[in-house]
Parts: sequence; structure tokens; C-alpha cells
Amino acid sequence: MEPDDIVTAFCNTLNSNLEESLIYISADCVYQNMPFPPVIGPEGVRETLAGFFEVTGHVRIETIKQCSVGNLVMNERVDYFDPPNGKAFGLPVAGAFEISNGKIVAWRDYFCMQQFSKGTGLQF
Repeated sequence: MEPDDIVTAFCNTLNSNLEESLIYISADCVYQNMPFPPVIGPEGVRETLAGFFEVTGHVRIETIKQCSVGNLVMNERVDYFDPPNGKAFGLPVAGAFEISNGKIVAWRDYFCMQQFSKGTGLQF
């Protein structure tokens, strides 16, 4: 698969199953949900996302635009959440993914913390 296809497959799989989506994450992947600290590998991604999903409900990703140059894939998307103790909301996100040997080796997401706080009711 091309880098663009890997990111698309990852996002589509993450929509339905966190565990299955981890097959696209390399053992040494650095994932950073800005401005939170980075985590490493599938276990770090699992822990981070599982923690978020407890607060936000599971994610549904809608990719608006996606482009790639070499091993770098960037997407503009809306991540939709339906928090168990709140009201559903969409969060605009810009993602940057680096691919090597068919796996995501770096993943950075950028979003407005104020919109995230408003959607979740959490203050950071």
C-alpha cells in the first residue's frame, strides 16, 4: 500500500475498532496529540486513545482533504465524538503522518484546545 492508502485505511479502521487500527502503527511510532506529550508505539496509542474515548465516546473520522508527498501524508478532517456525559460535537483536526515500511512511524494531530474543552466540558 502507498502511504496515502495506509493513512486512509488506518482512519477508516479507527472509526470502528481501536484494536484493529493498531496494525498500522509501528512499534516505535511517535504519536502526539498536540499539545499533550508524545507516546510511543501501539501500546501508547491504545492507552491515549482509550483514555480519550472514555471522555469523548468513540471517534468517527471524516476526512475532508488528504495529500501526500513521499512518505508524508497530511489530512484535514473532522473527528466526531458523542460523549457519554455530554452532547455530540465535531472537532476540526489537521493530521500529519509519516510512513515507513508500510507502517505509521509518526503521527501528529493539531486541533483547537478551546473547541475540545467546549465539546467535552473539560478544562485544560
